[in-house]
Amino acid sequence: MSKLTPPDSAKQTPTERVASAKWQYWIARVVPMLFVTSLTIVIPRMLTQPWGKAEYAAIQEQKLQQRLRAISVKVLANSETIGSGVLLKRQQQVYTVVTNAHVIQAASSPFQIQTPDGQVYAATLLPPPLGQNRDLSVLRFQSAKGNYPIATLASSSPKVGDRIWSAGFPLTGSESAEVASTKAKAPWGLEIVDGTITQVLPIAITGGYGIGFDRAIKKGMSGGPAIDRSGELVGINGLHSNPLWDIPETLENGSTVSEALQEQIDNSSWAIPIEFVKDYASL
Repeated sequence: MSKLTPPDSAKQTPTERVASAKWQYWIARVVPMLFVTSLTIVIPRMLTQPWGKAEYAAIQEQKLQQRLRAISVKVLANSETIGSGVLLKRQQQVYTVVTNAHVIQAASSPFQIQTPDGQVYAATLLPPPLGQNRDLSVLRFQSAKGNYPIATLASSSPKVGDRIWSAGFPLTGSESAEVASTKAKAPWGLEIVDGTITQVLPIAITGGYGIGFDRAIKKGMSGGPAIDRSGELVGINGLHSNPLWDIPETLENGSTVSEALQEQIDNSSWAIPIEFVKDYASL
């Protein structure tokens, strides 16, 4: 039978064993401390690097833009683009779209909806909810082809100082030919703007407008979505800043706005808040 080779420690002298034990003790104590110390220095520095914040912000911005592209639609009348809309609800193959009433009132039927994949569907105009006279209209279309995402409705109203992202299709005067020739393509011309909420009115302007923000929306973007940083729908675009006609606004309770508020109204773009939109989502 071969003899077992004794461990190295068995060959060590008492002095060597003491020195080795001290070395192992310091390795066991100091190395973990150095590792933890390096983490406490490196990780906070990584989290506070400007490029890290910028990269995260860029990714978040991209997600919000993708969300707006997914829920925004063109509203057409006789194959002419008349405004924008939002995919609000889906029941099996039936989709509900909300837009502005003034978009619908400026045109005549038949109405169509162009979805994000470029398909154009015949749409039916629904009557407004009983007792509601806000600047909102609801259209409905049926599709067996697509599985379109719908907007997620915010549970509460935004606050002054919050960021807001708005989207819509500015009118250029040449949409009909484009729609006819690109039905298989994604809708062209969607414009996305982001800004800051400057006003949240306790009593809305006539038509239901209660959210003012500092970025200009263009003619044709009426009826498009306004979302918050979570991607949830907080309002429907409808009034652009600096109107051509200086017409004093009134509030929903019938009172005339003050000169100071009128100036703020004129200098802001406006959206109808989500709590009013929800009344139309039940149609």
